[in-house]
Amino acid sequence: MRPLLLLCCLTCATLVLAQDHIRAKSFYVHWGYHRSHYQQSDIHFKGDDFDFRLLDVRAHDDPSEFEADVYLHWQKFTVPQFNFRFGHFITENSSISIGWDHMKYVMQRYQRVRIEGTVSASFSEERARQWNGERIDLNPSFLKYEHTDGLNYVRAAYERHIPFWQDKRERFYLYALVGLSGGPVFTWSDATVAQVRYRNWIHLAGWGVSGQLALRLRWKHGLYLQYQHHTGFIGLRDVIFMENQNRASQNIRFNEQSIVLGAELPFFIGGNPNKE
Repeated sequence: MRPLLLLCCLTCATLVLAQDHIRAKSFYVHWGYHRSHYQQSDIHFKGDDFDFRLLDVRAHDDPSEFEADVYLHWQKFTVPQFNFRFGHFITENSSISIGWDHMKYVMQRYQRVRIEGTVSASFSEERARQWNGERIDLNPSFLKYEHTDGLNYVRAAYERHIPFWQDKRERFYLYALVGLSGGPVFTWSDATVAQVRYRNWIHLAGWGVSGQLALRLRWKHGLYLQYQHHTGFIGLRDVIFMENQNRASQNIRFNEQSIVLGAELPFFIGGNPNKE
């Protein structure tokens, strides 16, 4: 997967010398990074001998500090929270696309939350009992829960590109983008229970729906820089967080801000309209 993503980025870099062109039936590709913010959510944990809910849990993302050895390394540039997208212009100012938002979700440690349900001694000797909405300190000795290898939102989108500015020499163009998207969500979760760490494999855990607002500054030869605000809902129904049939589920509302670099590519379906 990483060599394929790198190839897409290199393709983007080498094709930006295309002539200023009609966009209908052409393609675009971009890559960038983001920050995410999550609203409080309830998390349900269920297994053979435990069944409880943590209420109004706070969480945060997990951005990587900028290091050239990470962001510019061909084997590591997919470690940070990235955005990849490949799209097709179906008309001059509308497009469809498919892409991957590699988000990360970390349950905040040392917060006070309410708890409901049954905690077994095998899960936590200290907290083993029936709970009815009491508050507890959520410390790592009880539970650590995160999707730091990826809260991976693979989404298809429809986007509308609204042109509203260009310079007098027609070298730069500014577009507003609005879009709707949805698709499956794959979690790669990491949990610690009773001092035992469980690093689980990637798993189809749910789905998401979202909307986007963006500004795209495009050079006449196709290269562009884009800032995007992305907000949505993710429903996780089947998160693997321990072995066997132990599962977690939750609903996540998120906001994401990203900056990407991309190019509109001079490939066309049904012939190049610029030559007509």
